Amino acid sequence: MRTGTAQVRRSARRFVSRVRVRPSVAASSSALALVLVGAGLACAADVQSRPATFRSAGYALAGTVTGPAENPVAGVLLLPGSGPVDRDGLAKAVPAMPPVYRQWAERLGEAGFVVLRYDKRYLTHPDVDIPAFDQEAQIADALAAMAYLRALPDLTARPLFVVGHSEGGTLAPLVAERSGGVAGVVIVNSIVFPVDELVVAQLQAQPQVPRTTVEDVRRQLGEIRGGSFPDGALLLGAGAGYWSQWIAYSRDAEQTLSRSTVPLLLIHCSNDATLPGDTLARNVAVLRRVAEKKKDAQLRELQDLDHLGMRAGEREVASDLVQIVVDWLRRESAAARGRVSTDDAKPAESGGEGDAQS
Repeated sequence: MRTGTAQVRRSARRFVSRVRVRPSVAASSSALALVLVGAGLACAADVQSRPATFRSAGYALAGTVTGPAENPVAGVLLLPGSGPVDRDGLAKAVPAMPPVYRQWAERLGEAGFVVLRYDKRYLTHPDVDIPAFDQEAQIADALAAMAYLRALPDLTARPLFVVGHSEGGTLAPLVAERSGGVAGVVIVNSIVFPVDELVVAQLQAQPQVPRTTVEDVRRQLGEIRGGSFPDGALLLGAGAGYWSQWIAYSRDAEQTLSRSTVPLLLIHCSNDATLPGDTLARNVAVLRRVAEKKKDAQLRELQDLDHLGMRAGEREVASDLVQIVVDWLRRESAAARGRVSTDDAKPAESGGEGDAQS
């Protein structure tokens, strides 16, 4: 049985003809399924999971902290892909998808990392104004999650990392930059060119989608870019602010990654069917340029994995992808601790006053 990508395509076909829908969570559960994620595995005996709650913009958000019982290597904030996927990577619109984010958290937990993943704001609070909900709201929630992770007693003086998948990979370097005190960022299968161009390419790649629908979506994306999209309207389940910010952030991704002051691990899976036609080659070309320009950026191209980091016919994240992430996190954790030790050994400058990192 095929996993992930084929199921996403079937779901996308069901909703794509309803271009503008009423502002509701039900609408957004179908929306953005074009780049949806998903994946389930039992947690190892020496890895513990416990509930997490924190607040962002007045909303109480809920998540799960997964990690070793003691002496963790570092902390990891996991940012998911687009659409109404929960902390585990599950979505009601695609019920057969396995919980990939729970798998990632458990595998990293087994390797000694404390991982925080959480439900998106509009999943916990169905009354959220979906047309007004945008990428900045998602970044605000991620920053609140990072503050919660940073405050955990078992992560005192431990390095912190951000791991972003798909849309989460677009936001991950921005979260790291705004948060500060982040030791590195991992980006897995994230778009690094304008997402509006990808959406059109995805629709064009599906023969079942009428050409009139493709052109209607193209026109509405133009309205969003030009600022004339109607207030309160939705395109594929999201409002103008959400799309315009994602378009801008994805358009500027190469510049954002290149200027990042933290080490980067960029992972590109060549069987990522959310990048149809020449968009896959276009995406990896940008990643290669970033890796060439930025000395502490590493690009790993995995030839037989899909958008979820799985092999065809499998329902678990590939062990080699996990090992690549674990090895990189361990190396950068050691480097971060080394930098702290070096800084502590330097004599303090007279008359100076250090800034506290919260």
